[in-house]
Amino acid sequence: MGGKETDYMHILKEQFNALQSEHQSLRRKYELLSASSTSESPDSLPSRLLSVTSSLLESPRFSDIKFRIPKSSDTIPAHKLVLEARTDFWKLDDEEILISDDVDLEAFHVAIRWIYTDEIDWKISDGKLLKVCETAAMFRLEQLKNVCVTQLGSRLHVDNCIQIYEFAEKQGLRHLSQTCGAMIAGSWNLLGPAHFSQMTAPLLYRLIDGNTQNVLHSIVSIGREDVLFLYFMQNSGRIPECLNLVDEDGSTGLERALCSNNPKAPQIAQQLIEKGADVNVKDSGRGETILMRMCRKENLSAMDFLLKNGADGRLCQSPDDYNIVHVASRIDSPSLSKWIGENKERLDLDKVDGEERTPLMCSVIQNNHLMVETLIRSGVRLDVATSEGHTALSTCLLMSTSPNRRIAELLILNGADVNIRIYSSRVPLINEIISRKDTVSVESLLSAGVDCHVEDQKGMTACHVAAEEEATEILSKIVEARRRLRWTRDHEDRTALDISIGKRDLKTARICIKGGADVNARDESGQSLLAKAILENDDEIGVFLIENDAKAREQDRISGKTYLESACERGLLNTVRSFISNGCKLNSRCSTGYTLIHAALSHQKMDVAALLINFGCDLESRVWLSSSGEILEEGDEEWSSKQTLLHRLIDDADQPGAVFLIDNGADVNARKEYSNPADDDLFSPAHMAISWAQNDVLRALKDRGANLCDVDSDGRTAAHIGVREQNMEGVKILLEAENVDFIPMRDKFGQTILSQSMALKDHQMASLIVARQPHAAVQTNGNGENLLHQAIRQNDLESVLFLLAVAKADPCRPINDGTQKTPLHLAAASKDEMILRNLILVNENVNVTLSDGTTPLLEALRHRNEKHVGILLENGAEPNLKDEHGENAMLCAVRSGSLDCIRVVAENPKTNRYTRNKIGYTSLHICALLTIDKLPKRTSSSDVIELILSYEEGETGRRLNEKQMAAFVDARDSDGNTALMIAYSQGNAGVCRSLLKRRACLGQRNNADVNVFTYETATKQLLLGLLESLESEPRWSDGDTCDCGSKFSLTSRKHHCRHCGRHVCSKCSETTMPIAKYGEEKRVRVCDVCAHVISTGTAPPRR
Repeated sequence: MGGKETDYMHILKEQFNALQSEHQSLRRKYELLSASSTSESPDSLPSRLLSVTSSLLESPRFSDIKFRIPKSSDTIPAHKLVLEARTDFWKLDDEEILISDDVDLEAFHVAIRWIYTDEIDWKISDGKLLKVCETAAMFRLEQLKNVCVTQLGSRLHVDNCIQIYEFAEKQGLRHLSQTCGAMIAGSWNLLGPAHFSQMTAPLLYRLIDGNTQNVLHSIVSIGREDVLFLYFMQNSGRIPECLNLVDEDGSTGLERALCSNNPKAPQIAQQLIEKGADVNVKDSGRGETILMRMCRKENLSAMDFLLKNGADGRLCQSPDDYNIVHVASRIDSPSLSKWIGENKERLDLDKVDGEERTPLMCSVIQNNHLMVETLIRSGVRLDVATSEGHTALSTCLLMSTSPNRRIAELLILNGADVNIRIYSSRVPLINEIISRKDTVSVESLLSAGVDCHVEDQKGMTACHVAAEEEATEILSKIVEARRRLRWTRDHEDRTALDISIGKRDLKTARICIKGGADVNARDESGQSLLAKAILENDDEIGVFLIENDAKAREQDRISGKTYLESACERGLLNTVRSFISNGCKLNSRCSTGYTLIHAALSHQKMDVAALLINFGCDLESRVWLSSSGEILEEGDEEWSSKQTLLHRLIDDADQPGAVFLIDNGADVNARKEYSNPADDDLFSPAHMAISWAQNDVLRALKDRGANLCDVDSDGRTAAHIGVREQNMEGVKILLEAENVDFIPMRDKFGQTILSQSMALKDHQMASLIVARQPHAAVQTNGNGENLLHQAIRQNDLESVLFLLAVAKADPCRPINDGTQKTPLHLAAASKDEMILRNLILVNENVNVTLSDGTTPLLEALRHRNEKHVGILLENGAEPNLKDEHGENAMLCAVRSGSLDCIRVVAENPKTNRYTRNKIGYTSLHICALLTIDKLPKRTSSSDVIELILSYEEGETGRRLNEKQMAAFVDARDSDGNTALMIAYSQGNAGVCRSLLKRRACLGQRNNADVNVFTYETATKQLLLGLLESLESEPRWSDGDTCDCGSKFSLTSRKHHCRHCGRHVCSKCSETTMPIAKYGEEKRVRVCDVCAHVISTGTAPPRR
């Protein structure tokens, strides 16, 4: 027990003693209170009695008896009453009590003090406390004895437990005895023979028997032969079975005796054997014999003792089946090795244990050189093998924690087999040693003549394994030791060189080549190492092989391609350089028919392509193609086209490759050649690039000075193609060129790139073009129209807005032709009103006139665009401006036949509805001319004239009076024709009826003296129909002659037909009759024609 533990125990004891004192004090107070239950005052009788009693300790006051100390004149005053209260041991009849000599006076004083004061000083030593307890027991002071026993129990420890146990046994204190016995049993390992040397044999035996589980082992450990004798006596019926019982450690009593340092141990061991103890008994843990356990403890004397007393040295452990030699082989002890050698005749030195190991193998595993030497000298067999083929040699080299060179050399020198096969005979030992890169062991085996050509289950020799493990130094040793090595192939068709190349272990590969390995050897598929290196994209290996005389035969191919082409495709730069440096043809054609540059570029190996160009490879690589695209020999008459490598790369959409060629000087203007000119589209590289949106190529072409003005068979530049394909980025690249002469160029269809973009409504692209060349927007086509004119004609609002806002097109510039129409005129004729509105916003004059006097308003009317008419009028268009025919907006509206246009114009307050043109036509005359072919669908001339007349009849403020209305309806043109006359001549019955409703004059003659009655027609059905449809009398006509040709005079009076109103002579109006439909009941004069109509009541059928 350490110093700290001792201090802690001392502190705990002090605290315990303090608690004991406090307990005694509390007990006394409790007893006092119990005795004086009626009063708790310190002046009560019990309290006063206790106080007086305490004061009488060894005091002569009130003393009525004395204790006389023997061999002395001293006495101790006492009081019978107090003594009687504590014990009944003394007879208190006399005045003196003689204390016997065997009473300890100091303990007696402590007892007397306790009798009077009920107090003990617990600081007294254990020995004094034992005396006090003995004194208390002697004088039957039971309460004091119990207190002492309790204090002794609390003081128990290893050093005093035996002393207290002897006291308890002597005094019959059973509880204390049991407590001490338990402590002794629990501390048995801390107790030695010296602790029990003074204890009597019976007491000690009783102590051991009652408190220990393994009685025999305890007796042996303390070395008391007398106690052992008592054990034999007590267990005579159980001998020898009880002698072979094992303790918790698995040891028997005999083993305990053999391991004891007690001088009596040999005699005890001998007594045990004589009584029948088994010298070959096995423990329950490992199942080992005593001899094995003594061996592990290197207890040679015990081992000799056991052998001398009949122990079996060949006995094996269960279940692992090893013997003592196996145990000894794992212990590096010179004395133990010597003992094995001295007792070899009594031991089994070649025994194989459960792990199939001999003692020699176990010694090797433990690197126990001394034991190995001993066993070899003792003649053990060296090549005993396990089921996997391991011998002591393989175990030494493979299974020990670190190979012991001395042991290996010792085994080899003594004839151990070096050509063994391990792992169930699958692997030669040399192969396994090499796989572990044990160079020293390999050297030892090589020196011993090991066979390096022996193959394992995979067909691998020592060289294969060395290459596999990249054991360069080992392979070098093998090559140096074996000059004529056979470089065989394993089951995977590999030589050692193949393996080292596969692992990119060039140092090992050089050793293989140095040792005679064929660098050009081919496997079962016919592939060489060089082909494999190229297939695996291993540039370093490729160079290595070529530098070490690897050859590429003319017929050698990789997927139908030469080695050089394959290297180019895979970007093996250094390999390609090595091929070229070793004489390969630089301009030989690859599998695609082009030079090797194509093989490199088609796989994006730019560095290889640059290398080829630096060596002088043909950059253009022009080829001859058949109609199906197959490569032909140069000069073949069946050729269809010729093209360069640049064309091929663009066709293949290989932009990086094409850019590379261009940057390295390829012809940027080269065109394909065709045997049939009709097949030639005349595409340049720029055409090809922009059509396929290969903008990187296009930029390279532009940067390298390609002619961007070259045109194809349709006259289109590359920019035309870009606009058509809507390749915005490509067109932008072209526009970045210094020379943009291609912008105004027209193709065969008359399109510039700007007009084409406008036609495609690609205004973003158009804005780029205009930004690059602003005047491109004013360029005109063959009809003299610029883009604004064309956009308006096409009703393309977006293009119009673009041209006005972005291209800043002139909104007033007329067409450069005979019409000289302005954009506003074109907009008036267009279908999109937004175009017109936007043009009005940018035009200051909406009344701009053409050479024929046409205004935008008149143009809109002619195209029946009523919305456009309204827009123009809203924005200040003058409706009364006339064209070269003298017609204003009203007349043009009527001539268009559009009711909506007429309404818009007629409702404008500025419009003069009564104006005439240059030949005197009013709106009614023009309406009379409107036949069905001149009118919009679902519109008739009667609808038009009714609308015109409705404005003159219905409006309150502008309504014509009867006279004005008559003048308007019967107005005559420059030829004297009224609207009715013109309508009749045109067969326009609807207009005629509408005019007759307004009492138009039927008989009015024109300047040619012709009226409706005299106008020559094929039939008079229209006239008769009109007459029959009259609802009121028309206005009378006037003239100097009758329709029959007679002139009016005094003798030939002028009359008027009261039905039709024409002037007639008497002969032509002889008939009189009432006209009921007019409400005329009297008979009135009517002309012959009207008389016929009235009399028949019907009219001819209408046509």
